[in-house]
Amino acid sequence: MSNNYQRLRVLTARATRTVATVTAHNPDGTSAVELMSGTSITVLGQDVAIGSKAYIEDGRIIGAAADLPYADIDV
Repeated sequence: MSNNYQRLRVLTARATRTVATVTAHNPDGTSAVELMSGTSITVLGQDVAIGSKAYIEDGRIIGAAADLPYADIDV
């Protein structure tokens, strides 16, 4: 028998969502984006304007994100 908690986690697993800045649109329907870490990746979709922030999930743009300031505070 398998662990019931592990089986529940598999059923309710969600993809990780992150925010990135769109840097370019490519002719094949993809976009180049820059993550907050500075890493550049290519994702599917062109729904967000260049220079704007987008939500990225499972390697695709799922919508526009608010352009809010970011602060990292060490405690």
